Amino acid sequence: MGMNSPTERRTLAGVVLVCLVCAFVSGSIAQERERLLEQLLPRAGKTQISGETPIALEEPIDPKTYIVGPSDRITVSIWGSPSAIYELTVTPEGTLLIPTVGEIRVAELSLAEVKERTIDEVRKKYVAGQITVTLTQPRSVVVTVTGVVIKQGSYTLLATERVDKAIAMANMAMDTAREERERQKAMLRTASQRNILLKRRDGTVSRVDLPRFYATRNSTANPYLLNGDVILVPRRDLDRDFVSIYGGITAPGQYEYVEGDRLTDLLLISHGFTPLADSSHVEISRLDERGNRMVNWVVDAKAIFAGEAEDVLLQRGDRVFVKEKPQERRNFVVEVQGEVLYPGFYPITKESTKLSQVIASAGGFTQHAFLPGAEIIRTSLTEKEMDLERLLSSRGYITPIDSAYYNTETSIRLRREVVAVDFERLFLQGDSTQDVTLHAWDLIKVPARKKTVYVFGQVVSPGHVPYEKGRSYEYYIRKAGGYAERARKGDVKIIKGKTKQWLDVSKTEVEEGDNIWVPMKPHRDFAYYMNLYAQVASALSVIVGIGVLIRQASQ
Repeated sequence: MGMNSPTERRTLAGVVLVCLVCAFVSGSIAQERERLLEQLLPRAGKTQISGETPIALEEPIDPKTYIVGPSDRITVSIWGSPSAIYELTVTPEGTLLIPTVGEIRVAELSLAEVKERTIDEVRKKYVAGQITVTLTQPRSVVVTVTGVVIKQGSYTLLATERVDKAIAMANMAMDTAREERERQKAMLRTASQRNILLKRRDGTVSRVDLPRFYATRNSTANPYLLNGDVILVPRRDLDRDFVSIYGGITAPGQYEYVEGDRLTDLLLISHGFTPLADSSHVEISRLDERGNRMVNWVVDAKAIFAGEAEDVLLQRGDRVFVKEKPQERRNFVVEVQGEVLYPGFYPITKESTKLSQVIASAGGFTQHAFLPGAEIIRTSLTEKEMDLERLLSSRGYITPIDSAYYNTETSIRLRREVVAVDFERLFLQGDSTQDVTLHAWDLIKVPARKKTVYVFGQVVSPGHVPYEKGRSYEYYIRKAGGYAERARKGDVKIIKGKTKQWLDVSKTEVEEGDNIWVPMKPHRDFAYYMNLYAQVASALSVIVGIGVLIRQASQ
């Protein structure tokens, strides 16, 4: 449809004019925004947002110890009106080129010194405003690791990493073959930890002491890396070059000796005293050169740390012993399981708490408690002691049958020592001789009344039969359906519910919770009987022959 009327044409012209004005205004705003950004971030020094992975640091960089070098990225910010932010890289010649300011030499200076020098130079150009200098990206350095490491050579690391990281990289390429890997592990165990040499490009040599650094975090014992560093890991001999410390110490043991070690040094690298250590009575033991004479003396380490006594200069082979204050308090508890009102753990005293006291604390027995089956189980040996017990027991000469029986009983004893106590006599009859003294970690088990006797084996219907006091074993077998066809009636056994002993029926009465076992007649095939008859016939022929010989001799 055409627009012929003047009104329509004027309306369309107005719309077009408005659009043109809006576009002009928008363009002007964008240009102005770009101009303002150019003022804040000059093109020569715009901060680029990159996809680099953030660097993982063990702690913030210490400006006093970090040495600046080529390729470090440093941001210089001038905060004012207008502001300027310059992200700069230290040149290969070791300088910073700051637009409108000039060239500043920064190589081989600490970061703190670089901050101070840069701010002084920028201040000459920008009198007003705050000036900040920040390390935004540490450089990479190339160092050489040699000595007792798996792979000697050059490695590239960040300047924010320390000597121990370079050594770790040199030891990462461990061989996959098992024998070679074990050889490499054995080699690394001989590598020095406290006498590592760090040779710098300027000719200076310093000693790296990793245990000291791990204990104190003192950077001088494990410094940051510089380009061109050479790290030498020597071999150590702990049989000769050692000092040792034992007793009330957080990390006792044998440590590599360093010339000039003092008592406080050894205490630091062994991570100090335990809470029970008697730091005022530290004994030092020293042997003569031949190892025949020993001198012992006691020092007050507490006074040494306080500056009230002189530190002790240690010698190679010295041994230090830190006594601990007596502590008789232990986690003395016992556990009560089963038919008591409040099962659980209960505290006891050392060798003085009685069984009756703990049962009283547990609220006494429930109405379902079966006192004849109650017991105290005690574990006296650890797993290692158990293995030693078995080895010691095997030294005696005993028959194979006795040996098998002994091993079985020993295995049971090592896992389950039962304390001899009769709960019925103690709690129902008041016999105080049964009130035993409990040990830590004793287990008191109070079973529930079973009210049955379990019959199994060669019976028609194996299972639980209600218990009736005074009944014989045959009564329970009849209740279980009677003997099966192949039952061996003359060898029935009663297995006691508490002790698990197998007893002949003539030597015990059936009690609540007992088991009755009916064995099976062995299966004998025809060959078995033929062999038996042959043996009997052979024996009879020998006897007859002997009789004939005797008769002939008597004639």
